[in-house]
Amino acid sequence: MNDKTKISLVGLDSLRILGLRILLAEEKDCQTDNFSSFGDFEPFSDKAAGYIVAGKVFMENLDFFLPRKSRTLVVAEGKGEKAAPAGIGFIYPEADETEIKANIARFVKSLRGGEPHGELSAREVEVLRLIAKGKINKEIADELCISINTVITHRKNLSSKLGVKSASGLSLYAMMNGII
Repeated sequence: MNDKTKISLVGLDSLRILGLRILLAEEKDCQTDNFSSFGDFEPFSDKAAGYIVAGKVFMENLDFFLPRKSRTLVVAEGKGEKAAPAGIGFIYPEADETEIKANIARFVKSLRGGEPHGELSAREVEVLRLIAKGKINKEIADELCISINTVITHRKNLSSKLGVKSASGLSLYAMMNGII
């Protein structure tokens, strides 16, 4: 029986494919398939556990990739803004090797059954759900039977882990990731 995590590389140039294969080889039990275009990939799409795709391929095929965003890692085409849509993993060409390796390791871990919402604890997911429902800190504290200071700590941790500072941003993240 083959227990390897199968990852499809879609629409990437040869140099990026080579680099990703080297980095993925460091992750034990990963197997990659390469497809030059989405059309080549589509008949085999259900056989992969995850997808690493070129930004252009991702944008042209949002209807396929958005429902699978937790299993998709997008390789940015060039220098650009660091603001990625919530819930979608990105690799930026200007990032250093350590950052790229960390992104790939997190991605592979999530494919293998890591925590369902990245690195969020169950309590942080509960707090996020209540924030998205429009509750203020006191209401969250009362509902979860915790102190206001604990709620504030959870909010700080959420902001740090997700890179989202505002309540509206956290609400949008919760909606896009099926938390509410």
